[in-house]
Amino acid sequence: MAAEALPIDEAPEAVDAPAPFSEAIEAIRAGRWAEGLEKADEGIAACHEQPAHLPLLVAIARVRAGQAGVQTIDEGVIEAAGSSIDLRKLLVSPLLLEQRFDEALVLLDRIVAKLPPADVEQQQRARVLGKLHRWDEAIAAVDALHAREPANEALLAQRIQYRISASRVDEAYDIVRAISAAPETERLANLMMLTLMRKQDYDGAGALAERIPREGMKDPVLAGNIVQSLFRTSRYDAAIEAGEELIASGLDGSTLRSHLAQAWYQGGKGEERFARAIAHLEAGVEFQPDNLRMVSLLGQLLLRNGKTQRAIPFLKQAVEMEPQLSEIRALYARALKQVGDYEAAADQFATMLEKGQSTGGRWQRYAAGALAQAGRRDEAMEIFDAWVAQRAQNLPDKFGAGLEALWNKIDEVRIPDARLNWAWSLRSPDYPHDRAEFDRRAKWGHLADHYLLDWLECRDDKVEEAMYHFADELDKVEEFCAEARARAPGKGVVFASAHVGAMYFGPLALELIGERSRWIASTPSVARTSYAETLISTSDQTDTQVARSFMQSLKQDYVVVVVVDGAINLAAPRIPFEGQEITYSEFASRTAHRMGSSSAFVAPVWLDDGHLGFVLEHLPMPEEGESADNYAVRWRDAYLGHLRAFLATKPENLRLSGGIWRHVR
Repeated sequence: MAAEALPIDEAPEAVDAPAPFSEAIEAIRAGRWAEGLEKADEGIAACHEQPAHLPLLVAIARVRAGQAGVQTIDEGVIEAAGSSIDLRKLLVSPLLLEQRFDEALVLLDRIVAKLPPADVEQQQRARVLGKLHRWDEAIAAVDALHAREPANEALLAQRIQYRISASRVDEAYDIVRAISAAPETERLANLMMLTLMRKQDYDGAGALAERIPREGMKDPVLAGNIVQSLFRTSRYDAAIEAGEELIASGLDGSTLRSHLAQAWYQGGKGEERFARAIAHLEAGVEFQPDNLRMVSLLGQLLLRNGKTQRAIPFLKQAVEMEPQLSEIRALYARALKQVGDYEAAADQFATMLEKGQSTGGRWQRYAAGALAQAGRRDEAMEIFDAWVAQRAQNLPDKFGAGLEALWNKIDEVRIPDARLNWAWSLRSPDYPHDRAEFDRRAKWGHLADHYLLDWLECRDDKVEEAMYHFADELDKVEEFCAEARARAPGKGVVFASAHVGAMYFGPLALELIGERSRWIASTPSVARTSYAETLISTSDQTDTQVARSFMQSLKQDYVVVVVVDGAINLAAPRIPFEGQEITYSEFASRTAHRMGSSSAFVAPVWLDDGHLGFVLEHLPMPEEGESADNYAVRWRDAYLGHLRAFLATKPENLRLSGGIWRHVR
């Protein structure tokens, strides 16, 4: 490859050199290696005195012509030339372009040794050491250079970059923390941001983001990192403002779109929240179609926004990209179920179980429901029975002993901080304990309700042991049911609850008092326990089938228990409540209005002695001529009022998962 001719004022002069040598110098600098070597030989044969830099040029030409290796260019020839310009431009630079880094390093080492200070070559040498992953030497070299030029941001950026590449992130972090001035170059700013986030110092990254000027910014990756840093510190409004401003300025890219979408999803309000997040993810996927995070998140948000058909291709793609991720496959299966493709949904859940992606038991309930809905009831029963047997092995022999033992498992419970923070903000003003004790008791309540479900499903032969924990309140429940029936005789009763309290004791209590009841829940109908006989399953029936069963039960004068905040559909409607958005369905209130049934807010609660009682509050009856819309509003306000009062009681009764807790941010 021919090299460019050197500018005359940068190369050692060839003035007064005999004609053959001056012609040799000109030819070599023009990349005509053979001609240059021929002219040099002519001058040497004529016994002309050689210019001091000619031997170096000849050595370079021989290497470039393939007649010798770089080792033939010794330090003496370099020192005699008195300049590295020819060597750097005619040989070192081409070697670097060809990624022949070991050979380039040999020459750079000799230049540095014989022609100090060799600033340019020292910087090149540091970069070459980095290319060769000789990180300790590269770091030492760039540190020495920066010590001589402490204001040089390019060298400062290299000090950070090399340490990150060498997995010496703690050292890089120390350097970044010592930088007090705002970075002037985008490369340094990006490396500082990367280091802070690698150390999970999101507060530091967010503070840096505020110091970086956005006007005139050219690097879309830096723009994305600025938005990411603000998003990571939950400063969603700031992240949205910065991201939209940067996009408006002409910057764009997958990182920017990805984190801006997440900021909208976490911090946006109402319909705009989903619309803007989805739009940014769609743009991000255009930039990077194989980005698993964006593809899967786009599918998830479309699904949660009720755009199930649009979600399916992205969820399918995400499953194909990473078959081992159970969360994505489960979302794909749920999407297929929602559009009525029950066979495909069942296949996906079955695949999860075959791959061992649900060893913790999270998805067996969904899988059994999907298989049953697809008509594969034998498979569904087999899966559910195996799951029940597996859970039964971990249960104690005595219900009371297991309930008490839950206090020793509190440290294992992982509840999102946002849920605990929200619950704490709703406590009664006269709550007697500190935050740590509040959290401890709330976690016990979370464990206790799930323990109740395990006992009911896995210890059907010993279910009476759980019954002993009812307080002497069953007479109260029986009286309340009689009152509720008297409000609308023969039209059934709607017991509306939420994901609070010891919710799984509700159906058991009604069974104990001999009340004719049904309960709507996600438990698949293939469950073989006695309580399943009263079940209206949402996991293996369509919404229409559930609604029909609900109304038919009321016509037959049953008490029907429904958790108003529960929903299988990820796009279930939400309403504002105490500064959050909670899942809420008008299904119960509108059905009560249509059927003329009475209704009540009902929730089992833990009492001070470890026994259980009930909160029982009548909800409004429809007034004569009242529209369904007006009644639904009045009913909702009453229901939420009782729910709010309930959440101010003992933390053991919070439950902290499902329903109202699902979307707490």
